Amino acid sequence: MKKFLASLFKIFQTALNLIESWGGIVFLGLLFLSIFFQVILRYVFSSPSPELFEIAQYSFIWTIFLGAPYARKFDAHIKFDIILLKLSRKAQLLLQIAFDLFFCIVLLVTLGPVLGDVLFYKIIKSEVLRIPWTYLFMCFPIFMVLTFVHNVIWIVKSFIELFSGRIVPKEVEPWD
Repeated sequence: MKKFLASLFKIFQTALNLIESWGGIVFLGLLFLSIFFQVILRYVFSSPSPELFEIAQYSFIWTIFLGAPYARKFDAHIKFDIILLKLSRKAQLLLQIAFDLFFCIVLLVTLGPVLGDVLFYKIIKSEVLRIPWTYLFMCFPIFMVLTFVHNVIWIVKSFIELFSGRIVPKEVEPWD
């Protein structure tokens, strides 16, 4: 049973990694290409493209909202932890668990209304490409779910360290 759960967790982590890293790569590439071609069209051919401008805007939004949970996965967000680092490791873990639980509750409470709003936006379409806003803003509920999952993983790791004293190794950041 333990091996089954470990393999199931590994499959879950692989799926999360594919969504976050490859999704971020795709949208960042789309952002780069749309800006690159927009500059060429504007300054070489003197013909700006509103379609490329809109693609760049929405690619930027999707890149940010897929990148934030990816940074949470590695606990790589900027923190003001001067006071936290002065505390004992046990107190640090308890505070981290408390903040992560609070944030998970906030995410769960707000996910329903956010999804309702995002699904309501299907009646509004983007100006140029006429894409329903539901598809454009679905990145926010996806961000919320991915961040929730990573917070739960960090809570479990913190509980393991708190009760067993065994430090669960962090994943190595790909940018190191």
